[in-house]
Amino acid sequence: MRNLLFTLLIAGGGLTMVSPAGSQTSQQPSQPTDLDPGQCGAGGMGCTPDDVQKWMDKGNELANLSSADLSQYAYACTKHPEWKDDCETDPGKVLRRLGITDYQ
Repeated sequence: MRNLLFTLLIAGGGLTMVSPAGSQTSQQPSQPTDLDPGQCGAGGMGCTPDDVQKWMDKGNELANLSSADLSQYAYACTKHPEWKDDCETDPGKVLRRLGITDYQ
């Protein structure tokens, strides 16, 4: 009799397991679908400027850098035009100037 009751409860959905993650998903706000393609991030704060993107592309051509090192290299090359020769040939030298020595 107890097995029959247990089987009926499970089969009939009488026992419902709710995970904390499952209960929160219905409360999350929906993502806006009318985003301006000219913007990225929150109010444009996550945008990568064109000149920085240019140096990121160059860094990817020259070396296998982590995303963090690549970002540091690109922003440094943008900020320091006097480092242009090193930026165009040796991302490692640029990173060492920034005090980053553990890049790969």
